[in-house]
Amino acid sequence: MLGQQETLPLWQEKTQLSSLSRLLGLMRPSSLRQYLGSVPLPPSQEQQPKASAELDHKACYLCHSLLTLAGVVVSCRDVTPDQWGELQLLCMQLDRHISAQIRESPQATHHTMLKDLATQTYIRWQELLTHCQPQAQYFSPWKDI
Repeated sequence: MLGQQETLPLWQEKTQLSSLSRLLGLMRPSSLRQYLGSVPLPPSQEQQPKASAELDHKACYLCHSLLTLAGVVVSCRDVTPDQWGELQLLCMQLDRHISAQIRESPQATHHTMLKDLATQTYIRWQELLTHCQPQAQYFSPWKDI
């Protein structure tokens, strides 16, 4: 996501949610850590744990920022019933790629904060799903009378 030369059509309403769904998988902390970790760690054994923890913190911060932006993109627009499936896919992607990938620990409160944001975003998106759920079209013999 960070090193791609591809321009994304995020300004086009029809492709926003599908593009975001594709990018959500790239936002997982482990993917961001791998990308950020392409810079070599310090060679000394004493500095490696500190550099690794700093890299983890940067990846979580970047994921937090990107997830906040994703939440704004989805929440600031009216989701139509025909986009219901795309929003449902976003919820599944969020749960699979972000929430399930974060391991909380007392030493890493930034993991807890990121997981909290992912949970809050998931709840907001689920509320949007309930408000824009497509209505099933049932056959009614009295409709054309």
